[in-house]
Amino acid sequence: MIYRTDPALFQKYPGYVRGVVVARRLINIESPIDEVARMLISAQKAIRTRTDLDPIAAQPNLTAWREAYRAFGAKPTEFPSSIEAIVKRVRRGDDLPYINTLAALCNSVSLRYLAPIGGHAIDVMTAGHEMKLGFANGDEEFIALGSTTMEHPNPGEVIYTYNTSTVLCRRWTWRQAEFSKLQCTTTYAAINVDGLPPVTKSDVEMISADLANLVSIYCGATVEVKLLSEETSVIEV
Repeated sequence: MIYRTDPALFQKYPGYVRGVVVARRLINIESPIDEVARMLISAQKAIRTRTDLDPIAAQPNLTAWREAYRAFGAKPTEFPSSIEAIVKRVRRGDDLPYINTLAALCNSVSLRYLAPIGGHAIDVMTAGHEMKLGFANGDEEFIALGSTTMEHPNPGEVIYTYNTSTVLCRRWTWRQAEFSKLQCTTTYAAINVDGLPPVTKSDVEMISADLANLVSIYCGATVEVKLLSEETSVIEV
C-alpha cells in the first residue's frame, strides 16, 4: 500500500519527520504480558518524577506540537497532541490502561521519548488504496475511536487518511479513528512516530528502531522501519 505525505506539509513545518514502523504477522493479545506491563508502569512513574514537565507546556518537545497546532488553526489547550494528552493524564495521577500488547508498547515508548506515537491496523484496509498525511478539504469523514458519530475535519487541518476520504487521525496526532484501531485481531499494522524540531531525523530513526525491536520481541512480528521526510514523501507499507 502506498503511503504518501503532502510535500506542502514539510514546507510549512521544516524539519518534520514521520517514522513508520511496519509490523506484519504480529500477535497482539489483550492479556497483559508481565514485562510489557512493567514497561508501561515504569514509563508512567518516570513522567511523574520528571522535573522538566512543570509546566508541561514549556517542555520543548511539547511546545513544538503546540506551535504546530496553532499554525493550522487548532487551539492546543482544547485539542492537545496525543503526547501532551497522555502526559497530562499521567501527571495528574491517572494510569494508562493496558489495552493490548501493541497499544501498551506504543504508549510506553511515547512517554519515554515524549514523542507522539499512534498505531493503525492495515489489515482492515483494501490493497490498492492509499494512505496520506496532508491537509483537509473539509468533506472527509471521521468516526472517532469509541464513537459512532460521523464528523468532518476543518479545512486546512492536518489529517491522516485512507482512500482519500476516510480519516484515520484528526489534527495530526490528536484523535484516532474507530476504523483502524489496534485490536487483538490485528496482524498487520503501521505505527507512526512523529518528530518536530527539536526532535531530529536521527531521533525519529532511533525511537522507531527501539519500538520496532519491542514489537518484534513481544508481538512476534516481522518489522521494518521507514521514514517520511522532505527527501522521501512517498513510501510503500
